[in-house]
Amino acid sequence: MTYDLLLKNGRIVDGTGGPSYEGDVAVVDGRIAETGRLGSSAKRVIDVQGQVIAPGFIDNHCHYDAQVLWDPLCTFACYHGATTVINGNCSLGLAPARPEERADLVSMLSRVEAIPVESLQAGVEWSWESVPQYLETIDRELGVNVGSLIGFSAVRRHVMGEAAYSAVATPEQIEQMKEIVREGIRAGALGLSSERNLRHMDLENRLLPANAAPPDEFLAVAGALAEVGAGSIQFGDSERIELSESLLTRTARATGRPVISSLAGRAGTTRNDARMYAMVSPFMENTARWTLLTVGSFDGFPHWLPVMSSSPEEKRVAFQDPAVRAGLRADADAPDKRNPGSPQVRWDLLHVARVALDEHRAYVERSVSDIAQELSKDPLDAFLDLALQEDLRTLFYFRSDVSTSAMAEVMADPFVLPGLSDGGAHVTRRCDSHFSTFLLSFWVRGQQALSLEEAVRKLTFMGASAFGLHDRGLIRPGLAGDLTVFDPDTIGAGELEEVADYPGDAVRMRRPSEGVACTIVNGEVLIEAGEHTGTLPGRLLRSSAYRR
Repeated sequence: MTYDLLLKNGRIVDGTGGPSYEGDVAVVDGRIAETGRLGSSAKRVIDVQGQVIAPGFIDNHCHYDAQVLWDPLCTFACYHGATTVINGNCSLGLAPARPEERADLVSMLSRVEAIPVESLQAGVEWSWESVPQYLETIDRELGVNVGSLIGFSAVRRHVMGEAAYSAVATPEQIEQMKEIVREGIRAGALGLSSERNLRHMDLENRLLPANAAPPDEFLAVAGALAEVGAGSIQFGDSERIELSESLLTRTARATGRPVISSLAGRAGTTRNDARMYAMVSPFMENTARWTLLTVGSFDGFPHWLPVMSSSPEEKRVAFQDPAVRAGLRADADAPDKRNPGSPQVRWDLLHVARVALDEHRAYVERSVSDIAQELSKDPLDAFLDLALQEDLRTLFYFRSDVSTSAMAEVMADPFVLPGLSDGGAHVTRRCDSHFSTFLLSFWVRGQQALSLEEAVRKLTFMGASAFGLHDRGLIRPGLAGDLTVFDPDTIGAGELEEVADYPGDAVRMRRPSEGVACTIVNGEVLIEAGEHTGTLPGRLLRSSAYRR
């Protein structure tokens, strides 16, 4: 047999978590044909001596819903070995949407996911209203495989209009929402997403429609997945832990569908239910870098919200007002509902990432509390004074107080699904598309918290199983030829850098990959030696309920 592509002399880590082995992988017609010690009859042979051949990584929590319309590669996930991205998380999406509803969906996506609204307005050419029509729109030339969830906030806004932000749905409206979900799953959507985060608002400072839905309403709408017999449920972060934990458990039991949530790990979700997945970011610190010019910082704090939503000049005036500072201080010092005994803002964890003035260079990588102590100031005053002296251009970030040993235990847990890259979101503040390469470099090679085989299982087969992608995630004959080749000794990520390639002349952050030899999608090499080959072999991945 003449293969289309043959990877020779690699270390095969097949996605099962079992021991790796030396061998070759052959691909024909976009699917894995054989593994083992094979001949060399192929249209293209790549010698991968000393490198790992793994199933393509699945970037399981993304927001490329708009970006995929102008960027078929959904950069930058594919440069870090991802062959599949999952969009439509956190109750957000661009469908369903009548023309008069589009601005609201853009408002939600822009504010919550920190995507410049000018980029969304410039880059999205609307041609759809329903979920099936949106799926058909993105089912065109793609670089990576794309899966899409249905956003509950988008559905609720479509059915209830402006009342979606505050009212409870009627039985008739619930049935309309269920029909939209049923129709969407049958058209190929991979599931339904929701959230209950009190800090997630739109550009009008309104909580997302999903927040207004009582638990029983969401449970009823999610029941559409049980009726169709397909789809997964993604549930975003929440400050109402007890409520969300109960809702997660009830949803999993009532629908029989997989539930993926960033709550599951810390909310004590039972491990006896194999349909529950705890999604956890592998990063040891909050990778977001932000300034006080950035809308979204301190959202959810009542005194901060109007200030952070104002213009730069209004912020400069407000931050100098003692009365305003008193309110901001009260919010910062208030007890954190998610971490009893801790204030909402930990000044000892808030650090300076970059300064605008040379005279402040000594503050870089120091905490605000440390700087405040040196200056004999209150931490909030030290924070705002520094920012004002630099015209609000000082770059800050929060460090984590979780110990490496505690986090290592979490990452090694077989029930934990690493992810939450938020690919396509927060583009001006960070780029976490390297969650996969970070897992392999830091937790596998550096900390040895889990084996290479187990890490690859989590990045591939575990995610494929969670989202019902039954022909991906393993190196097995007959399965899709999604493969990632990397050097286990050098895989990692470079430093953050700015690139001016976003619609509306916006600048976004990029983090280059290291040690990734090639990303192969459906049997074709998409990325090789850090460069796009020019191919577009991706496809829209549809649910098992889809029928042409």
